[in-house]
Amino acid sequence: MDSFFRTADQLLNTPFLNFGNASLTLSAIAQFFLVLLMALLFSLSFKRVFANQILSRLGLKQGTRESIATITSYSLAAILVLILLQAIGVNLASVAVLAGSLGIGIGFGLQDITRNFISGIAMLVERKLKVGDFVEWEGLSGYIIEISLRSTIIRTITERHIVIPNSNLVSNQVTNWTYNNFKGWVPVNVSVAHESDPVLVIEALLDSAYLEEAVSYEYPPEVLFTGFGQNSLDFVLWIWVDRVDLKHKTESSLRFIIDQNLRQHHIRLASPRYDLWHRNPNVVVQSSVADYADQAWVQQAVPTFSETSAKPVAVRDLLQKIPYFADCTTVELRKLVEIGYRRRLEAGEVLYKVGDPGDAFYIILYGSVGYTLDNQEQPTVMAAGQFIGEFSLMLGIPRTVTVAALEDTTVFAISPQGFKQILQSQPRLYDLIVQEMGRHEVELNQQKRRLRELGLINQDYDKNPVAWVQKQLEKLFGSQPH
Repeated sequence: MDSFFRTADQLLNTPFLNFGNASLTLSAIAQFFLVLLMALLFSLSFKRVFANQILSRLGLKQGTRESIATITSYSLAAILVLILLQAIGVNLASVAVLAGSLGIGIGFGLQDITRNFISGIAMLVERKLKVGDFVEWEGLSGYIIEISLRSTIIRTITERHIVIPNSNLVSNQVTNWTYNNFKGWVPVNVSVAHESDPVLVIEALLDSAYLEEAVSYEYPPEVLFTGFGQNSLDFVLWIWVDRVDLKHKTESSLRFIIDQNLRQHHIRLASPRYDLWHRNPNVVVQSSVADYADQAWVQQAVPTFSETSAKPVAVRDLLQKIPYFADCTTVELRKLVEIGYRRRLEAGEVLYKVGDPGDAFYIILYGSVGYTLDNQEQPTVMAAGQFIGEFSLMLGIPRTVTVAALEDTTVFAISPQGFKQILQSQPRLYDLIVQEMGRHEVELNQQKRRLRELGLINQDYDKNPVAWVQKQLEKLFGSQPH
């Protein structure tokens, strides 16, 4: 037995490669790989604890935590390897010989591993791609769940895990949907038949966007008329969402709403059309020119919706019934439709209440609303064609009254950005709003004390309320939009 151990010890410690004063033995190689295994186990354990227990308490984002933990754990592992090798008495000169030998092998046969290793270091340092990012690569979409020194693992939306070499991600184009945050724009393409009314299509798409709960109003939806197709008019609806990584679900839900709205407006989706020519049509259909009127129905498209269902009145048509907008051109009305959306109120439904943020300007299209001040018994009634909400929007203060529908009412809601656009594109509306603001004098007097405490009104208002309102508008837009 002793002879066996002596033979094994002699075999393990007998140099089989000599480079000057340095020699390489099987024992040194075994100890080297044992140290690497220990360092690897330490690195993986340290990375998990460091990222989840320590860095998470600092409030860092997941991608930042993973990058710091990965780089730190590998650095400590490298230091640990050197310390352990010194502790067990391994000749570092032998290790250098081994590393040199591996270097020759890497130069010839391990080029891909080296390339992926360097790419992994670059990804961890640059952090263009981070753990937790939602990315799209070669038609695949998913979340990055791990970045190692050789490869990156992506979990797709179908819960499949794809291992991608780091060099492929570094050298090819990758769409990072959540580079800064999870918010972003999502396009939805829609093509309709040539005979469709473009303004009605724009209105239907915008109404659909405001009906979808996942759409954020931080930036209002936009519709672009992108082109004339061979069989279609092409549009794209751009929506801003808080979770762009859930865009597939949002797009699906939105398409259901779009389809329903287009059907209600009797707008057909585009489909290919073919003309069929027969060499001898009299054989196919035995008929004469006199029978054409009776057989023309064959060439008509089969309706995809009930022709008997009532079409909703378009916002464009409701705007034209308001005296101020009656003379607007189709282009001007289209611009109005693009900056707002229709909101329907049932009798008694509250449009906004005291204390709500002043984040919209409204035009009453149909019906009436009312509000009551503290010293009034009868509500102030606002009918079709009048404006509401511009007071709080202009001053940037919460609502000072509660407005509710007195009957079934339709209003046209305009965002702050749209409010600015409509005043700049409609100079006459600027003067009209200045004059209409005179009706807020009672409301201002009611809230005067509160507004003075906020520093929103001064002696200029007491002298000339209309002039004061005009100054506030000029401050809001830089200069009078004439």
